[in-house]
Amino acid sequence: MAQERNLSLKVGGIIGGVSWHSTKQLYEYINAKVAEEKGGHNCAKLVLINVNLQDILDASDADAKGAVIVDAAICAEKAGADFVALGSNGLHQYAERVEEAIRIPFIHIADVTADAITAAGYQTVGLLGVKETMEQGFYKDRLARRGLRVLIPEQPERDFINTVLFEETGVGIVKESSKQAFYRIAGQLAQNGAECIILGCTEIEMLMKQEETNIPLFDTTALYAEKIAQLCCSDQ
Repeated sequence: MAQERNLSLKVGGIIGGVSWHSTKQLYEYINAKVAEEKGGHNCAKLVLINVNLQDILDASDADAKGAVIVDAAICAEKAGADFVALGSNGLHQYAERVEEAIRIPFIHIADVTADAITAAGYQTVGLLGVKETMEQGFYKDRLARRGLRVLIPEQPERDFINTVLFEETGVGIVKESSKQAFYRIAGQLAQNGAECIILGCTEIEMLMKQEETNIPLFDTTALYAEKIAQLCCSDQ
């Protein structure tokens, strides 16, 4: 007798590959959460559009970079996704373009992160990520609209963080010296008033762990995965 399909699970559309190392972690987190929630042999029903990071880096301008992400979102929708999530904090600079291009909901990683931080009672946050995430308004302003005050590192530290995320963790390299530097930068933000630190790049969780610091860390990869899993399991 043929087994009935599990229609209780929604299909999540995941735009990944930016980089594939963090996408792998996001995929594992989502499935682990769904299995924990549903039990048995359940896992997440996902459409994964794994974009080529090199295509984004080689794109001639911002419009071309955004087009890669928009095309991936459209593909996920056509493949049957009930919602779309983008496994990159920095590429959320194209979130509005994605929302305009699809008819299904887009889940913004900054909203998920802000919800977790405000629920924990924090108001001043330190933000680490690629330069666009730390410097441009698409992420910081979204957090500010949730009532959060955002602190970022000084320019030399921002340059260093960006280099590490692209040239090391982005290709799967984790250096002890870089780990210690990230903790030092987080400590400086805490001294300047940050009550917690947002790991605002999905690769930073390769470098920083909560058990290695007393500063509260908000891992956007884990938070996003938990939200995606909740939506996959939701009957709403």
